[in-house]
Amino acid sequence: MKKRLLSILMIASMCLSLSACGGKDKSEPANDVTDESNEDSFSYNISALLSKDNSMDEILLKGFSDALSDYIGDDHFTITTSYASEETPSDTIASEAVKNSSDMIFTTGKSTLVAAADATETIPIIATDIVDFKGTLRIASLGGKSWDKTTGRNITGVSSKPSIVDQVSLMIESTKDLQTVGILFSPEDTDAIYQNEIFEAYLDQAGIPWKEYLIPATSTKLSDDKEKDSTALTPSKYVAFSAKDGMDNDVISLGDNPLFGLNSPSSTRVALVSDFWTGPKVVAKPTPAEEADEDSKTDSDEKSDSGKSDANDIESEISLEDRITEACSECSAIYVPFESMLTDQMDVIGSVAQEQDVVVVAGDTNIGQNSLVTLFMDPYSLGYAAGKKAVRVFNGDDITTIKIGYGDTDECVKLYNGEIAEKFDMTFPKSFSEFTEFLSSYTYGSNTTRFSFN
Repeated sequence: MKKRLLSILMIASMCLSLSACGGKDKSEPANDVTDESNEDSFSYNISALLSKDNSMDEILLKGFSDALSDYIGDDHFTITTSYASEETPSDTIASEAVKNSSDMIFTTGKSTLVAAADATETIPIIATDIVDFKGTLRIASLGGKSWDKTTGRNITGVSSKPSIVDQVSLMIESTKDLQTVGILFSPEDTDAIYQNEIFEAYLDQAGIPWKEYLIPATSTKLSDDKEKDSTALTPSKYVAFSAKDGMDNDVISLGDNPLFGLNSPSSTRVALVSDFWTGPKVVAKPTPAEEADEDSKTDSDEKSDSGKSDANDIESEISLEDRITEACSECSAIYVPFESMLTDQMDVIGSVAQEQDVVVVAGDTNIGQNSLVTLFMDPYSLGYAAGKKAVRVFNGDDITTIKIGYGDTDECVKLYNGEIAEKFDMTFPKSFSEFTEFLSSYTYGSNTTRFSFN
């Protein structure tokens, strides 16, 4: 009897705690518990579908699992993990999750979320590592109303979109003379376009001119991200959409196939220019010593430059180096958004920017290796926040009304790349941490406040 009473008190305590943490408004009555065997026997079968077999997805899953452990206990759930791959694509593992009568599906990344959403309209789906839920799930804005952050169906989760306004502040703080900003994008990268346009909106508010520069993604990156970008340009999908204008933004057709029209793979979003743009940045006049150094170019240098120009005339497309050189000649700083398709070209982008003394602001730490500054958001905290959404569902909340969450901006850490800062002769205040030192010593989850009954 004493053991039974303690068990009932524990369940009542748990319900109250969940309610206090944003759970359901009414807790399940304690007097519904009829015997000890029923009190502790429930166990949820959860299928975790990871888009990639990498450390990032594992950390997201760890945060999700720890939240469930903290709120409902290890004995009350089991997680079966599957990874999307060429052998077992996302739709295959999603179908298996449904076939196995999962009580819940947890997804990381676009491919697994889209596959799970297509596979079931009844099993609750908790998703993370999604930059734009609205675009990924094709949620329409009705009557011009702003999206209320709910999906209206069996899906909720936590977005991985970083704080764009904090990134703008980071750029302003780390650029000595911020006159103009270059925005890099690939037309296939809808997540980058979405982030870029939000970034540009904040620049507009600050009166800072910007200009976009189109850089094609490499064939390798396009292949790697084929499933990730569910809104990429294919005949069966819509064209790349605009964060400001919706999915019907202006496009130009690069082909002549009238059958596909705007849905053609040859349709692409054009590079845009700020209304505030009046011309490239103003470059300070060189000192007499710099002018003398410029005049000392050898004939061989000039011949080399001439040969390079001739070679470029033969090429049908401008080279990456020339495109970044163009951006650096016109802009004081360059922005590359979170999980950009340009990540595998950052060594060239970063190298040219350093040579031109142009600041690069990175959307994530992968890009940050070749950038001056970036913001770090612990993926563990995103997974943990997603786990709390799952607890709300298990606690009885209607998943169709649970709003999409976002990372806690207070947990963001400002990082600067020490090697690049030294080349720029820049020092950073204590509010910044050095990129390599921080990441080499940081323990994932160490800044996340976890729930405890004690």
